[in-house]
Amino acid sequence: MLMAILQGIKYVVIMFASLLSFFAKADDLIQNIKNSHSITLSYLDGEFPFSYTLAGKPTGVAIDLCESVAQHISKEMGGTPLQIKWIKVAPAARFQSLINHQSDIECSNITNSIERQQYLLFSIPYFYASTAFISHKANHLSNTKVLSGHTIFVTSGDIAVQAVTKLNTKLGYSLFTHLTQSALSGFEDMKSTDNSVFVADDILLYSLRATSSNPEEYALSNDNLIDAQPFALALSHESRTLQKEVNNAMMEIFAEGEFNRIYNKWFLSRIPPDNILINMPMSEKLKKDIAKWRAEFPGLPGKQ
Repeated sequence: MLMAILQGIKYVVIMFASLLSFFAKADDLIQNIKNSHSITLSYLDGEFPFSYTLAGKPTGVAIDLCESVAQHISKEMGGTPLQIKWIKVAPAARFQSLINHQSDIECSNITNSIERQQYLLFSIPYFYASTAFISHKANHLSNTKVLSGHTIFVTSGDIAVQAVTKLNTKLGYSLFTHLTQSALSGFEDMKSTDNSVFVADDILLYSLRATSSNPEEYALSNDNLIDAQPFALALSHESRTLQKEVNNAMMEIFAEGEFNRIYNKWFLSRIPPDNILINMPMSEKLKKDIAKWRAEFPGLPGKQ
């Protein structure tokens, strides 16, 4: 009986020590940012209009949002501007930079999924997208039921890979799946391969089609592989203190209307490098989120 009690006490002590270590690491991460006056942000290239490289520098919706988040966090840390260090990550290893603490936040079109929550933390959503596919309109590949025997391109490391795997099982393993290094390369592979499709978030497919020289030749599918899912900024699983800072910054950005300016810039105005107009109004779901955060945010004029 005594041994059982002692074993129980030992277990509790170990668990408590583990929790202290976990929170100490979380505090160390934010303290390192404060001490160095710098923050390291990672991004995935070729994910137009969320994160891509233009004139040697990262740009896009998620890039603008992350830079704004960094500015708001610097104010909370005393006002000294944070130096932003950008690193470009490969799709297949995009989250390793977070897990290994080479990056503090990833700023791309990252879907917040239940599977990813096992090893990552996420901010509040900043966009909602469904997973669909695009193909040559002349091939009449309008839904998943007709894809048996066809070639499927999908970006390595994307949540769409899981959806394609499930679809392949459903269709009796009849798909020829190829992983690509970016959304842009996947779209180009689809264009040059007969009877093929490229699977990705619907907004990326709209954007890729808009930037092509002959957008009228391509059609999006009528059904989705995955219904609307939230895009968010990603952090390591030990970054709970930083996650709180990021969420507070984002709520302020949303509540004060700053995000509306970012959204209008990238989705309702012509954007580089080819002066493309995506012309995609904000979803009702995101509008409701912003209205909720605006109502809850305490720092707006007129609120106590």
